[in-house]
Formats: sequence, C-alpha cells, structure tokens
Amino acid sequence: MRFTVNRFVEKLERSWIPLIVANIFIAFAAPFTTAYYDYRYFEQWYDIAIKYGLSKTYTLAAKTAYFPLTVYTFLLFHWLGLSLASLLKFEAGPLNPVVVLVDKIPFILSFNLIYLVLRRRYGYAAGLLWLINLSAYSTLAGFQFDLLVALLILLSMILLEEGKAEKSLLLASLVTLLKQIFVFTALVPFAYILKRHGLRRALVDAFVYFVAPIVLFSLPFLLYDPVDFVAKSLLFHGLRYPQDLSLWAVPLYAVSFNVQLLPEFITWAWAVPFAAFMAYLFYKLVRIGVHTEKALFYYVLVVSGILVLNKVGGLNYLTWLTPLLIAMSARLGGDLGLKLRKVSVALPIWSLAIYPFFTFYTAVIVGGDIYIVEDSSWEPAEGIFYASYGYHNPLAAIISFLKSSPTSYFIFRSLYNAMPLTSIMVTLVYNAAIIYVMRVAWRSAGW
Repeated sequence: MRFTVNRFVEKLERSWIPLIVANIFIAFAAPFTTAYYDYRYFEQWYDIAIKYGLSKTYTLAAKTAYFPLTVYTFLLFHWLGLSLASLLKFEAGPLNPVVVLVDKIPFILSFNLIYLVLRRRYGYAAGLLWLINLSAYSTLAGFQFDLLVALLILLSMILLEEGKAEKSLLLASLVTLLKQIFVFTALVPFAYILKRHGLRRALVDAFVYFVAPIVLFSLPFLLYDPVDFVAKSLLFHGLRYPQDLSLWAVPLYAVSFNVQLLPEFITWAWAVPFAAFMAYLFYKLVRIGVHTEKALFYYVLVVSGILVLNKVGGLNYLTWLTPLLIAMSARLGGDLGLKLRKVSVALPIWSLAIYPFFTFYTAVIVGGDIYIVEDSSWEPAEGIFYASYGYHNPLAAIISFLKSSPTSYFIFRSLYNAMPLTSIMVTLVYNAAIIYVMRVAWRSAGW
C-alpha cells in the first residue's frame, strides 16, 4: 500500500496536469474579466499614441501613474490584440474578448514562468502553492501588471543568489520601470557590489545597469515634456491620500472616507518611516555584508517593507510578495515552513476575497457607492462591476439573487454601513500577517 502511494506521489510530482488545468481556466476566464476602471485609462494611452505620437502619452493622458515600461507593454500587446481582432473580423470595441486576452499575454506568461521557476528551484509543492494561490488569478482578472512585477523580482533575487549582481541590478531597473516604488529592490545587489568591489565599481555598475536603462526607456517622454512626465508618474503618488490595505489608510476609514477631516501631512508622513526602514536595511546589508545564500530573505524584507510602510495598499500588491513567500516556506521547511505556506494561501484570500466582500461587493449588492481614493471621488459600485465583468457571468447571477432577497439585502446594507469598521479590521490583520513574515525573514537573515 505504501509503495502504491509513493508511486502515485512520484507520478503527481512529474505531472503537468495542474498547470494545464490552470491555463485552461485562465484561457476561458481571462478574456471576460478586467478592471475596466483602470483599463479605460490604458486604452486612452493607445488612442493618444496612435493619433498624436508616443512621446505625448504622459502629456495628454488623463492619468499615467506608471513608469514607461508599463506603457510600452500595454501599447504593444493592445496593438497586437486589435490587429488580431481585425484579422478575425471581430469588432474591436471596448473589452473585446480577443483584444483583452492578447492584452493579458504578458501576465499569463509571467504566471507560467513563476510556476516553472518555483517548481524547478523549490520543488513541486512550491509550484502547486502558486497554482492554487488567489493572488495570481485576481491579478489576471483585474488587468494589473503585478504578475510581471512579481516575476522580475523573483528573477532578480535568484540572479543575486547566483552571484550575478549586475544582472540582478538590470532586472531591478526593469521592475522600477513598471512600478516606481521598486527602486528600492536595487539596494540589495548594489550593497553586494559595494561590499565586494568598493564604491567606485558599485556606482559605475549602478549607472550602467540601473540608471541608464530607466533613462533610456523614459527618454521620449523626458525630451518632449519632462514636467508632465515627472508630475504624472511621480508627483501624483505623492499627493494622493492613503488607500486600501495600507496602515496609513486607517485614519481615512476612521473618518468614514471624509478626506476633509484628515490633516494634510497624512499624504506624505508615510515617507519618513519608510525611508528610515530602507536606510536601516541598507546599513545592515553594507555593515554585515550581503550573503548570496540569504538573498531570498533580503528581498522578502524589502518587498514586505514596501507593503507595510507604503501609503498605497493595493489589493493585488500582495502578488509581489507571494512567490518569495512560497520560496521562503520551501527553503525553511519544518513547522515554520508549514506556517508560511498557510500564510501564503490564507493571506490572499483575506485581502482579495474577504476585503472586497466587505467593501466593493457589498456596495454592488445594495447599489451603493465606493470611494476611489486616487481620483478623490465617489463612484457607483454597480457601474464599475458590470463594466468590468458584464451581466452574463455566475457572479452577476449571485449578486442579482442577493439583491432580490429582503433578508440578504438587509444584511448587506448593514455591512455597507459598517464598511469603515470592517476596512480597519481587515487592514490591521493583513498587515500583522506581513509583519510576521518580515520577522521570520529578519531572523533567517541572521540579524
């Protein structure tokens, strides 16, 4: 009997069936789900680039809160999607399934590559944990670039583990070109080069492998209108209020989203402890030295620090940490590894299912509004939901049923009214879990 079970486990570990099943699910679901609230801004980028030229994207777009690689990636695959839709004689209207599926190819590829890396480097169980992780599918559904970010962070960490610090820096620059906040991932490979080769070599490598690619990709926008480029890609984030699962958003929930009651300094106060943490982390890396076998723990600390101390706690941001967390659970093993595996599964459910249930979906059911912090406006939740997912999907049917029941409507109306309180509770638990992961990584780094 034991021999039969062992043979089954061995066959399962060699099987690609779970990955195939996951991709079949993605192929059917991905074309019909997207966060249209964000996607409409991406479509505007394309219209501007086609009509007025690429260099005018940041100047003319209503919102371009990303660095250039995000813009380039969307423009390329959206053009491919529209071309394919035209070839197949499909109407290339808003949220055309063919176009959306092609738009999501970079994210689908990232999803698969992360699985392959985790499986090959950390074992079959690590790959399976990724396949069952809600953060990956939620990010795909919402049309966010965080899967691509997660892949590049994972690869940057692995390259540093292999002693390839220059290539690690290069990938850190590509991550930064997607999400500006990841400029801090460069601290780890930079500290490694600094400690190993001295300040002059570290500065040269930082310029060649990190600064130069960022400047090169940004050049069309810097040459055309540097003021708008900086204002929309950097200053926009500096002026916005804290939101979603950030600890800094708790005061916003405490005043029931009335930003007029908040002191102005809350928009920038987060930067003080954030900068202090990153400075102290860099000091430790330089003082004690960067040990390549502990690179995983250093990256977990950087990404976790960004999640906990950053004022914007986007729901899909946990995707940045998830592959590293799965890798760390495999690396540590034992009871501690088991706890981390549980966290890697439970935390995405908490942030991407429970939190939206108490906030967004509750508002959809009762026909209420939700506050969009980055735009400082109240928007109808129903409009956003149906624009993103349409009227003909299982979730829409469930929502319609709940709307029609007086009992369920009363329950969800009560939850909607309690949204500030539930948002505080979910946010505190979410950040407490990440702080626990930071504590494990800090000790595992030998600090």
